[in-house]
Amino acid sequence: MASPDDDLKARAKAHVEQLPAETALGNADLAGGVDDDPTILDEAAREEPQQ
Repeated sequence: MASPDDDLKARAKAHVEQLPAETALGNADLAGGVDDDPTILDEAAREEPQQ
């Protein structure tokens, strides 16, 4: 008998297979991201006015 977890795992696997490779790997930036220090980028984002 199949457990409810088996169905959930199958659905999750099917969902991940449909994602772009960058998103499936955890990098949702389709441009590939940057190699700069993320702290500097975070500080710059806080300084920019929010619209």
